[in-house]
Amino acid sequence: MKKIIYLLTISLLILSCDTDNNEEDVLGDGYDRQSVLINWADNIITPAYENFNISLQSLNESVQLFISSPNENNLNALSEQWLTAYLKWQYIEMFDFGFAEVINFKNKMNVYPADSDFIDSNIISEISDLNNNSYNDARGFPALDYMLHGIAPNEASIVLLYQNDIRYINYLVAIIDNMIYNTNLVIEDWTSNKSDFINNTDNTATSSINKVTNDYIFYYEKGFRANKFGIPAGVFSSSPIPTSVEAFYKKDVSQILALEALQACEDFFIGKHIDSDLLGPSFNSYLDYLPSSSDGILVTDILSQFSIARDQINLLDNNFVNQIESNNIDMLYAYDAIQLLVVYFKVDMLQSLAVSVDYIDADGD
Repeated sequence: MKKIIYLLTISLLILSCDTDNNEEDVLGDGYDRQSVLINWADNIITPAYENFNISLQSLNESVQLFISSPNENNLNALSEQWLTAYLKWQYIEMFDFGFAEVINFKNKMNVYPADSDFIDSNIISEISDLNNNSYNDARGFPALDYMLHGIAPNEASIVLLYQNDIRYINYLVAIIDNMIYNTNLVIEDWTSNKSDFINNTDNTATSSINKVTNDYIFYYEKGFRANKFGIPAGVFSSSPIPTSVEAFYKKDVSQILALEALQACEDFFIGKHIDSDLLGPSFNSYLDYLPSSSDGILVTDILSQFSIARDQINLLDNNFVNQIESNNIDMLYAYDAIQLLVVYFKVDMLQSLAVSVDYIDADGD
C-alpha cells in the first residue's frame, strides 16, 4: 500500500512539473506582449504611416503646382512641403519589416548623398521609371533635395531650368511618383497584415516584437547614429565627409531632421502615441516589468541618455556641413552621446528581453 501511495505521489509531481513547464513555455516571461504589439500597431505604426502618406500627397500637390507654374514662390512652397514630408519620414524609416523590408523601402526613399551626376544623366536620358534598385541614390528625398536646392546655383537659375526644359519637370514628377507608388505598396501590405503582426506574440527570431526590436536598434545604430553623424564626421574614415550629411543641398535642416529622428526613437521607446501625448506599452514598460533590468534603472539610464544626446545635438549648427568644417569635435561629441545608447540597446535591452541580434555589424561596434 505504501508503495502504491509513493508511486502515485511521484506521478502527481511529474504531472505538476510538466504542467508548470507547459505554462512557462506559453507565458514566457509573463508580460503581456500583445499589449505592446497593439499599442505599436494602432497608436504608432498605423498613424505614422497615415501622417506620412498625407504629407506625401501634399508634397505631390506642391510638385504639380510648381510644374504648372514654375516660379520662385512655388519653388519655396515646394521646398517647405518637402521638409514637412521629410520630417514625417523620420517616424517611419525604422519600420523595416513586412513589405517595407521586401522592397527595401528605406533605400528607395532616403539614400544619401544623392548622386548628382547620375541624376543629371537620368534627366538627359529622359529616364522615367525609377523603381529599379540601381536608382537608389537618384530618387527619394535626397534626389528631391538636389532637384529643388542644388541643381543650379540659386533659386532663379533653378526656376529657369524648369521653365526651359521639360526634362527637368519630367524627372521631378518621376521622383514623386516613385515615392508615392512605393509608399502605397508598403501601407497596403501593412493594412492587410496588421492583425497577423499583433497576434504573433511568440519570442522567436521571426516574431513581431523580436523583429521590431532588431529593426529599431538597427535603425538607431546605422540609420541614425552612423548615417546622420558618424559617416559625415569621419568616424569610419580617415577624414570627415561633409558631403554625406542628410539634406546636403538644402544646407540648413540637417540638425532639424536629426532631432526629429531622435524624438521618433525616444517616442517609440516609451510607447508615445503619434497623435497625442498618451503613452502605451512599449520597450520601457516591458523592461520595467522584467527583474533583469535592475528595477527600472535601465529605463532611467536610457531616458537620461536620450536627453544627453539631444542636448549635444542642440549645440550643433543647423547646417552640419558648416559644423563639420568649422568644428568637427562637437559633431564627434554628439556621436559619442548617441553611441552610448547603442550599448544600452544592444547589450542591456536585448539581454533583458531575451532577444538575439539578427543583423551583422559592419563598423566594429
